[in-house]
Amino acid sequence: MNRQLIRSLAIILLAFGLFVVVAKTTPMRQWDDQLFLLTQVRHLILEHFVEEPDEDAMMRAAAKAMAESLGDPHTTYIPPEDLQQWDEQVTGRFSGIGATVEVIDDRPRIVSPLDDSPAYRAGVMAGDVILEIEGEDTRGMNINDVVNRLRGERGTEVTIRVRHETGEEAEITIERDDISVPTVRGLLRGDEQRWKYLFDDENRIGYIRISQFTRQTASDLEQVLDDLMGEDPAGLVLDVRFNPGGLLSSAVDVASLFLDGEKQVVEVRGRRDDIARTYRAREGESMAGVPIVVVANEASASASEILAGALSDHGRAAIVGTRTFGKGSVQEVIPLQNGLGALKITNAHYYLPGGRNINRMPDSEVWGVDPDEGNYVPMSSQQVRRMREVRRDLDALRPDNNQQREAVTPDWIEQELSDPQLAAAHRAILGRIADGEWPKVGEEAGDLLAFEARRRNLEQQRELLGERLEEIEDQLERITREEDEDDPEAANDIDATEDEQDVEMLIDELERLDEQAPPLPDEVDDDGEVDPSGIEQGEEAPVEQP
Repeated sequence: MNRQLIRSLAIILLAFGLFVVVAKTTPMRQWDDQLFLLTQVRHLILEHFVEEPDEDAMMRAAAKAMAESLGDPHTTYIPPEDLQQWDEQVTGRFSGIGATVEVIDDRPRIVSPLDDSPAYRAGVMAGDVILEIEGEDTRGMNINDVVNRLRGERGTEVTIRVRHETGEEAEITIERDDISVPTVRGLLRGDEQRWKYLFDDENRIGYIRISQFTRQTASDLEQVLDDLMGEDPAGLVLDVRFNPGGLLSSAVDVASLFLDGEKQVVEVRGRRDDIARTYRAREGESMAGVPIVVVANEASASASEILAGALSDHGRAAIVGTRTFGKGSVQEVIPLQNGLGALKITNAHYYLPGGRNINRMPDSEVWGVDPDEGNYVPMSSQQVRRMREVRRDLDALRPDNNQQREAVTPDWIEQELSDPQLAAAHRAILGRIADGEWPKVGEEAGDLLAFEARRRNLEQQRELLGERLEEIEDQLERITREEDEDDPEAANDIDATEDEQDVEMLIDELERLDEQAPPLPDEVDDDGEVDPSGIEQGEEAPVEQP
C-alpha cells in the first residue's frame, strides 16, 4: 500500500471517527473491505482525475452519500457552516432585527415585525418594502442574502431604507438584539397589539396556536394558560396546524400542562435497547376540567403529533381536522470530531400511549393521528391559501388590528377567516359546553383515510417519475444546445432517441397514476397537502425567512 493510499485511509478514519463505533457493529474483515473501497476510490481520483480535485468537497460528498443511502430523508450530514442555523431553528433564538421577511416582485418585504422586537421599536411596519440595506440596492436579492444582511451580533446596527404601504420612504437604523421566536400565539389582537387568548368572549372560549416546539414553548404556554384561567374559560381550542414539530422534551412539557401527572405521553423505541424510553407527564396540569379541541392537519408533524395523540388517547381532547403528517421518527444530532460538522441520524420511532406508530412508511396505510370519528374536516388548497392569507394579515402588527369585531361564531369564522376547520372546532366546543357531549362536526373518515393513504403512495411514485422526467428533459435540452453550437462531441454519451422515448413513457406513466388516484371529496384537491419539511413551515419560524 503506497503512501498516498495510507494517507487516504488515515483521512477517512479521522473524518468519520469510525475507529471504535464501526468495529463494534461490523465484522472486522467486512469493515476492512468497506473502508478499503473508500480509500481506493479517493486515491484513484487524486492520482488520475484530469483536474485538481477538491478534497474537502469529496469527503463531504462521501458523508452525504452515506447518509442518503439509508433512504431516510431525516438522516443527513450537516456541514459545519450549517450548524448555527440548525441550532437557531431548534432553540428559536438568534440575533437580528426581529421581523418576518419574504421576497415579492424581486424585492424583500416585511411580513410583520415581531412583538416588542428591535424592528417594531424602530418603526418597521408590516408591508414595508425594503429598498436598501446599508446603502445596497435590494433588487434581485434572494431571501438568504436578505437574512444574512439583517442578522448580526447583538448591539450592532443595520440601516435600511423602506417604502411604507402609504408610499412614503424612510431610512431606519435598527440596533440588533437577541431574538426569541414566539411560538405561542392567539388569533385576534386586543389592546396594545397583545394577543387576546379568550377569543370568544360571549361563550368564554380560548384559542391558542402553537407554531413550533422550542425550548421556550412550554414556559411561554404555561404563562398564557395561567392568564387565561384567570378569565374562567369554558373551553379551549388548541391549534397545531402547520406545526412542523421541534424538541421532544418541549412536546412532553407542553403535554404535561394538559394531563395528570404520570400519564404516558409517548414511548420511544429503536433498534438498540438502550434507546427505549417512556416519557410521562409531570405534575402540574394547568387546565383541569376545561374541555379541549385540538385542530390538526396534514402539515402537523412530529412533536405536534405527539401532543395531539397523547391528549386524544387519554380522552383529554377531541381531534378535529385531517390525519397528521406522520413524521414519527427520533433524530439525534451527533457532532463529528475536529469540527467537521454533525450527523443528524434517525435512531428511534415514536409510539402513542395507545401503541400506534406515528411514523409513515412508504407502504403505510395507518400513521400519525386521526381526527375523531365524525370530525374529519378537509380543506381544499384554495381554502388553505385563503385561510393563511387572512391569518397572516391578522398576525401582522398593524394599528387597526385591535379594532372591534363582531361576535365570534362558527359562521363568522368560516366566512370572515375562511377557516372551516377552526369553525368546526368552535362548534365542537359549543356543543360540549351545551350538553356535555362532543358533537360530530365533520365527516366520517373511514374510507377517506384509506383513499388518502393510497393517494399518497401514488403521489410518491409520481414524484420520483417526475424527477426522472426533469433529468431527461435537461439532457435533451443540452443535446439540442450542443447541436446548435455545432459541437463535434455533442451527444457522445447520450442517445437522444432513447431519451425522447423515455420522456413519452414517463408522461404516459404519470397520466396512468393520475387516473388510478382515488377521488377525495369534491372540496379537496390533490395539491391541498403541505409538507412541513418544505418552505411553508418558515412562515412561523425561523424568523426573517419566508
